[in-house]
Amino acid sequence: MTPDLFRHQAEKLRVEINRLNALYRDGHPEISDQQFDTLLKELQDLEREYPELQSPDSPTLRVGGEPLKEFRRVKHIAPMLSLEKKESPEELELFEKEVRRKIPNFKPEYIVEPKIDGVSISVHYVDGVMTLGVTRGDGEAGDEITANLKTIPDIPLKLDFDGKPPRLLEIRGEAYMIEADRIAMNEVIRARGEKTFANTRNATAGSLKQLDPKIVATRRLHAVFYSLGAMDGISFASHEEEFETFAKLGIPTPKLWFKVESIAAAESKSRELKEREDELPYEIDGSVIKINDNETCRKLGLKTNVPAYAVAYKRPDWFNEATTKLKNIIVQVGRTGVLAPVAEVETVFLDGTNISRMTLHNADEIKRKDIRIGDTVVIKRAGRVIPAVVRVVDDQRTGHEKIFHMPTKCPSCGGPVFQRKLSGGENEVALRCENEECPDQMARWIEYFSSRGALNIEGVGEIVAEALVKGGLAKSPFDLFALKLEQLATLNLGTPEEPRVLGEKTGQKILAALEAARTAPLGKWLYALGIPSVGDSSAYALAAAHADIEAIAHSEKLARLVELAKLRDEKKATNPRSRANKGKMTAELESRFSEVSKKLDALEPAVANDALGGEIGPSVAKDVLGFFASPRGKQILHALKANGLKPAGSPQIAATVFDSSSPFAGKTVVITGTMQKYSREEAQAELRKRGAKVTDSVSKNTDFVICGAEAGSKLAKAQKLGVAILDEAEFLRRL
Repeated sequence: MTPDLFRHQAEKLRVEINRLNALYRDGHPEISDQQFDTLLKELQDLEREYPELQSPDSPTLRVGGEPLKEFRRVKHIAPMLSLEKKESPEELELFEKEVRRKIPNFKPEYIVEPKIDGVSISVHYVDGVMTLGVTRGDGEAGDEITANLKTIPDIPLKLDFDGKPPRLLEIRGEAYMIEADRIAMNEVIRARGEKTFANTRNATAGSLKQLDPKIVATRRLHAVFYSLGAMDGISFASHEEEFETFAKLGIPTPKLWFKVESIAAAESKSRELKEREDELPYEIDGSVIKINDNETCRKLGLKTNVPAYAVAYKRPDWFNEATTKLKNIIVQVGRTGVLAPVAEVETVFLDGTNISRMTLHNADEIKRKDIRIGDTVVIKRAGRVIPAVVRVVDDQRTGHEKIFHMPTKCPSCGGPVFQRKLSGGENEVALRCENEECPDQMARWIEYFSSRGALNIEGVGEIVAEALVKGGLAKSPFDLFALKLEQLATLNLGTPEEPRVLGEKTGQKILAALEAARTAPLGKWLYALGIPSVGDSSAYALAAAHADIEAIAHSEKLARLVELAKLRDEKKATNPRSRANKGKMTAELESRFSEVSKKLDALEPAVANDALGGEIGPSVAKDVLGFFASPRGKQILHALKANGLKPAGSPQIAATVFDSSSPFAGKTVVITGTMQKYSREEAQAELRKRGAKVTDSVSKNTDFVICGAEAGSKLAKAQKLGVAILDEAEFLRRL
């Protein structure tokens, strides 16, 4: 072989290794780790023997080079500035007011992105090749960590531009470590008797300060980029364009970011980011709100020593957390048979509530966060409602913690458990018990049926539902209607050793609620039955278009809706003008297309007149018909008849109930946020009494959006669409 052949072989290996690396990052590895390591070693050996073959973008740099003696201090071409912090919607409004003062014709358009809690870094590309990596330092100068950053697979060593690359492009972002990797790294460090890292930020910073890049390469660091520094030979009109270009060049950007057209929408999306932070691989400590137009940003410039065109939004109530001990993990079986792991913790006071139990969602979530029985954990209340484990304080582990495993049998009935197949062929995460006589499933169904949002059987909650099932008094909600006062009064809510009876007073209250439920609206009944895909709004839409449950079970309206969707799909598949059918249309296909088109033309007017209110789609229609055609659905229809239950609906019946002079009569209304006088269900009921159509989503057809406290994305969408917005005081006045 000649040196030219070695050069060709090295280039060929680089291209192949980079291709395989990209596949691995996308979750589609093509070869085994051992085979990949063999290719990488072959390239390393070539570069070691012929050093002139090593290029600045060689993938061998990912495994680290020689140890450094010290970090060189580097002055930033443009300072890496901090952002001004805002903590409330009112402060955001003042920020926009100041922008308008300086830019009178300012048209609001913002990018909202996560404020990543990592270690700030800057990476320089000269002629498309990575040449320098620097920490933020004090903002004016930082440490050169080029060799360490080259070990991070997320950071491209070379940018593939269409055409000539710019002379200089500096990108800025965060290096970070995934929580599970921090915990795994701590296990190794702890075994060596060394000090562990308490959080991912410290773990990332400690890793980047290593003088040996080979050690950094083992730390499984990641990077994400969100802004630009110095540039020569390239420019961008907007921050959105920067993100789009980053994506084309293979530069990782925030997974969730939004473009909005008002500061209120930016605040709403910031809240959404915080609520969805579990979808992100890194921890966040709020959001960053930036003006999208770069020319406007240049005009605004700096405000003292911070940018005047961007702010960090960090509401204090987002960061209320508490630390407690996880005593045990139990598994509950839900109404639909899903097995849910639940953490039992030492009681801790958080956000005005004593918390002793919280869901851990599923086995994958427990594994991802490496939650063990006996761990010290940090918890928060997501959306100020649902308690959740944020992370494990693993540096307090003693070695006596126990790894949790999901049961192989149902903990309630002892039956088999399994995972359903999803449409893509993979298994769903949840384990299920499909024994419909499983005691826990029966109790949860009775509890759901009796809840305030369903038939509001006051007195029948979790404990009473479990006692009824355990005592053999009820296997389904319909058994409640046969209960006698004596049975309820003597129902034991405690244990045989320590009995605690329900009592006659509560028993009478339950019987009165059951009697009232007999004449509850059809919409309430449909919701209470727990039909797949049927929520509160769709239940009322179904009730408004049908006379009773029997009519829904055998509904021609729903059947027409399913058939309509089927025909539309078939028309699309047989369309002679579609790209999929280009060059392969036959007379038979054309004939079928014509036939389907005629059927659609005949069916569409009928569906339009079916008065399903736009709330019921083909998927819901299919689920409803499938439910009542199933053995369980048939049992429910039989049980309704056997108990003399005939919940009625139809628009004709509803029309006699409400006052047509109400300002809400015939209007489409959405409720968002929390109100003081009414729960959401009560407010919806008041609106329906007055002839309103209450829906869950905002559209151009919405007449009013009623906003309580902490209104979310629905408020922002209403503002964007110009929908009328009523606060609670105005809502009550109009009622």
